[in-house]
Amino acid sequence: MFTGEYHHTIDDKNRLAIPAPLRDCIDVETEGKGFYLTRGLETCLFMFTPKGIQDALSKIDQHPFTKKEARDFQRRFFSKALKIPDCDQQGRILIPQLLKDIAKIQKNVVIVGISSRIEIWDEKRWKDFESETGKSYEELAENLF
Repeated sequence: MFTGEYHHTIDDKNRLAIPAPLRDCIDVETEGKGFYLTRGLETCLFMFTPKGIQDALSKIDQHPFTKKEARDFQRRFFSKALKIPDCDQQGRILIPQLLKDIAKIQKNVVIVGISSRIEIWDEKRWKDFESETGKSYEELAENLF
């Protein structure tokens, strides 16, 4: 399970170091090797393990392809999904320029562990999200639990 908030920078070659605590959470035997990186929601990127993307696919496939909204979401989600074989020796991945542009990522990023996925945010957008979230943490908890 991925948890935590980490502040990092993207280098001039679009490489981003994935924090060791997040890398250490991955059991390659059950989760698979490498990652899938794709467009997220609220202008961030989602990063999944191979098992994580398969679990997401299973949920997405529950919606019939005859529904336009399902097709539109699948196209947007999977057309931008890229397989990343693994981190390099320094624990870095390459963020493709297309995905960097979609998420409006500049140099400073926030990497957030969210249970079965990792989210990558531009630092300013993450701060905006945190300050603009309409409901308080307590209100969100009350509505979910």
